Amino acid sequence: MRGLDGAAAVVTGGAGPNIGSATSEALADAGAHVVVLDVDEDAGERTVDRIEDDGGTASFVHCDVCDPAELSETIDAIAAELGTVDVLVNNAGGAAGLTIEEIDPETFDQNVDVNLKSAFFATRAALPHLRDSGGSVVFVSTINACLGGFSEVAYAAANAGLHSLAETLTADHAGDGVRFNVVAPGSVVGDSETWQRREADSPGMLDRLADLYPVGRYGEPDDVADAVTFLASERAEWISGVTLPVDGGLAATGGLPGGTWWDSI
Repeated sequence: MRGLDGAAAVVTGGAGPNIGSATSEALADAGAHVVVLDVDEDAGERTVDRIEDDGGTASFVHCDVCDPAELSETIDAIAAELGTVDVLVNNAGGAAGLTIEEIDPETFDQNVDVNLKSAFFATRAALPHLRDSGGSVVFVSTINACLGGFSEVAYAAANAGLHSLAETLTADHAGDGVRFNVVAPGSVVGDSETWQRREADSPGMLDRLADLYPVGRYGEPDDVADAVTFLASERAEWISGVTLPVDGGLAATGGLPGGTWWDSI
């Protein structure tokens, strides 16, 4: 993909078993040197090995993205080593799976820390380097932040903040040559242990999940990774401050089936 040859790309949660590792590999495929930022060293090294086996270049850096000071030091060190940071993908995240009545303050704070604050502070740390390079930030959010029908209340609320963050940063810093965009994935199954467990508990659940999506299937990690790679690249150089649903058409329908709408109620 034009615009990423030789770029230095940092991916938080870049060793994750679904979107994280797929995004790291897609960016490397497009010519970037990828820095896989994660707390899982084994998964991080495996991601780097796959990238190198495919002819790309990558490195793993251990970092707790919920620690703003560690994030800042780590990103500055990466920029010093590579000479720049051209792309930052804020992918780190996680869901509590609790309702507003069930969630305790500590778990709520954890959701905000990993989904919103980590992205905020990683972007702040990278911004001076991105200004110098005319770089790009992509936030990985969730369709849960756009549609209210999926519960995950703390996760949805924290990720919704990313959409506002991208818009506000575009207003403040587009003139510096830096772009900020969001991808909002629907259900991405891949090798997720969570989805495998749900299928085991409720056989046929994945087929029913696929039926929710107008295109007739749930997502795969590469669906999201390709969208992130596009937004990070110069092919999207006139796009900033947008949220791109990567959700098989779900947001377009509001979760309703096609045809005469009242037939569904």
